[in-house]
Parts: sequence; structure tokens; C-alpha cells
Amino acid sequence: MSGIRPLTREDLPAVAALYERLARSGTDTPPAELAGYLARTTLDAAWADPDIPPLVAEGSDGGIVGYLGSYPRRFRVDGRAVRVGCSGHLVADPATPGIGALLTRAYLRGPQDVTITDGATDLMRRMWRQLRGRVRTAPSFSWYRVLRPTSAVTAHLGDRGRPVPAPLRTVGGGVDTLVRRLPRLGARPAPAPDPDLVSEPLTVDALVEQMSEAPRHWRLHPDYDARHLTALFAELDAVAPHRGEVVRRLVRGRGGKVVGWYVAFAPPGGIVQVQQLASTTGDPGPVLDHLIADADARGAAAVAGRLEPSLAEAVRDRRCLVRPAAWALVDSEDPGVLAAMDADDTLLTRLDGEWWMGHHVLWREGESA
Repeated sequence: MSGIRPLTREDLPAVAALYERLARSGTDTPPAELAGYLARTTLDAAWADPDIPPLVAEGSDGGIVGYLGSYPRRFRVDGRAVRVGCSGHLVADPATPGIGALLTRAYLRGPQDVTITDGATDLMRRMWRQLRGRVRTAPSFSWYRVLRPTSAVTAHLGDRGRPVPAPLRTVGGGVDTLVRRLPRLGARPAPAPDPDLVSEPLTVDALVEQMSEAPRHWRLHPDYDARHLTALFAELDAVAPHRGEVVRRLVRGRGGKVVGWYVAFAPPGGIVQVQQLASTTGDPGPVLDHLIADADARGAAAVAGRLEPSLAEAVRDRRCLVRPAAWALVDSEDPGVLAAMDADDTLLTRLDGEWWMGHHVLWREGESA
């Protein structure tokens, strides 16, 4: 191997071919859109930082044998600006052993104040631990609020590409109807949201306005601006055909006061996946109830999200199921930042990571962007 260096625009076709072969179809012919997608979400991103670039590994013949995506983020901790490197999708040619670890080590040694990732496999967790990275324990689990049990099982199997047993396909809807009428059989109705709460679309301008008040509510929080959010919302919409309708709601209480908001993917009849849920009151329960009721009205099978420390009490009180999820990892030499990462007054969610992105799901079977 000849070395690791920042990704250049000229590398994009080779990286797209490598990614297609190792992480998508298994062929060396990527869809034409993939190289552009990689450029748009890394080199041309609103918060792209030349000091925290995506990385490639070159083989001895000069070819690309590894790639690590980089999605810089901007946060504030106790009012102080913090540079965040979000370590993204990693592909490494198995014919060149050790490339993944070398790319990860190079990225962790960058100038960022903190490095995060939230879609890590067991192998990635082991690499980070060997390089002094840490596991964020709570966000490495997901919570589930089941609304329609058999539909939830069917959706769970489908999301993982597993066959759905014929009895579930045949009688699932009827069983869900019966179970919902008799909660003791395993499903409780969705909570009735506070009647004083109303919601409206969460716009870029509304979220920027709310983040101007963020220091009053959170010790650590994203430092959103309109340019970043506009691009972020556009990327969410781009994967909506695969992950479900993007639901973005701003929730208000008495007198029109904002009490929080949520962003989620809502596939028809499937599992609603929460990307961000924020409360400006210190109690996310009412906002969570609003989200669950909205999902129930849409006919969702269940609602799921990452177990953020700020949500632990609300999730527990609602007796949600908790199960392992992709590993959430962090690395920083700043003990104050590390402590803030897992505090319950921190707003750090899937919306600020790479878990939801479209590398794997876009342009399958000849689809166009």
C-alpha cells in the first residue's frame, strides 16, 4: 500500500466503483448518480472542512483500495464552538488487509475536537476501542413503542431482508385489530397527546430560530445554520422513497409556546424511525406522546428511535422495548466534551450522524435520483 490521503474529485469514479462492489450490488458498475452523491455529501457539503476530509487508501499500483467518508458537524459545548468529525461509511478491499484500521486511525488523528459515528458494526467498535475510542452506551440501543404487534414483526423482518411467514401475511391485520381491542394481549393504545398541544411543519427557518435559544436548554447542541439545514432536509427527502415519508413537526403548547419538535421517517404501515426528538421544556414526554399518536394515526406498526440520554426517562415511563442497535462511538481528548456527550441535557441525535444516509438504498434496480 502506498498511503492514505484526502479524497479528491478525481477519485470519485474509483471510490464509487469500490463502494458498489463492496457495499451495494457486488458489481464494479455503480449507478451514474453514486459518484455525484459522494461529492455532494462530502466535498460539496455545506459544512465541508478541508481539515477534516474524507480519506482514501491507495494500493501499491496507485488504485483506490479503501474509502472513509467524512461529514463534519458544528456543535457548541457550554457556548464554545466545537469541531466535530462524523466518521462515515467505510469500505476497504479485503485483498489488502488492515486498510480499514489504517483509515480509521488516520481519521481519529485529525484536528477535530471530537469524532463520532453512529452506524458502527462490531468490527468497527473493536477498531475504535483499540484506538482509544469509546462506546456511547445508551445510544447504542434503540427503543420501540409497538402499536400493531404482528405488523411490527412483519416490518422488522422485511427491513432485514428476511422472509415473512405466510401466517403473518394472511392473518396479521386481523390479529392486530384484536390485540388493540384487548391491550392485555400485548399492545396498548397510543397515548393521548396533551390536548393543548398543536403541531405545524418544522421549517428550516423555524429550526434555526429554535437553535438560537439552544443554550437555555442544552449544554451540548448542534450549531445549525440555514445552509446546512436546507441541504440536510433535501438529503432526508431524497431517501424518503426508501425509508418512508419525512415527518417534520414543530410542537406548540398553550399560548403558542414551542415545547419541542421531531423529525422521523414514516413508511406506510411500517416502523417509524425517529431521527430527532427535542424538548424545550426538559420533559420530552409530551412531544414523544404527540409523535406516537401521529404515527398511530398513520397506521404505523411501531415507533422506534435511538436511546438518547435525554429520552431515557420518557421511554421508561412509557414501557417501551429496548434492544441493541448499531454502535454509537466517540473519541475526544477533551474530558469535558466526553462528559457532555452522554449527559441528559445534550441534543445529539441520529439527524447529526450518518445512520440514515442513502449510500446503500438509493438507485437500486435501475432507479433514478
